[in-house]
Amino acid sequence: MKREGILFIDGSNFYHNSKTLIDEDKRIDFNCLAQLICKKFDLNLKQIRYYNAIPDIKDNKNIYYNHLKFLDNLRKNNITVRIRKLKYIKSIKTKIEKGVDVLIASDMIRKTLVDKECRVCILISGDSDFIPVMKIIKKAGYEIIVCSPKNGFSNELRQGKFRYLILNKEDLSKCLK
Repeated sequence: MKREGILFIDGSNFYHNSKTLIDEDKRIDFNCLAQLICKKFDLNLKQIRYYNAIPDIKDNKNIYYNHLKFLDNLRKNNITVRIRKLKYIKSIKTKIEKGVDVLIASDMIRKTLVDKECRVCILISGDSDFIPVMKIIKKAGYEIIVCSPKNGFSNELRQGKFRYLILNKEDLSKCLK
């Protein structure tokens, strides 16, 4: 019997890391990408969860509404969307994503250790900030698989402590909408 996995997508990290492989205006079919990953690791996909920060409507209405449309399309494709707002940081006079990584990490723990909804967490992110939560989940007897395009994929995540997959241009091209 195949193990069940939940895919957790760090939206901003994936977007920025994949820009070197695909055109910015191309959209990835995350259901296709999830199936591709699950096939490589012989898993049954239980759920896809997408995490991102939304821009402020005051900054640019066009970007704001385009982002909401993108997120609505994800929801229509049975992808759970979890969002935070961009936060303005006065000291650097810019808006940045805050709290998204913690939201992903807490959901990974909840879905495996608390609710016991899956045996495998598949994380699409190249961010080494997830290593502490990945270690907790692995120590509890669950599996973590991390996937990312090579550009932006932390060396720390690829040191052999967790299974990983470098997403290449061919993988992503198969899943373009």
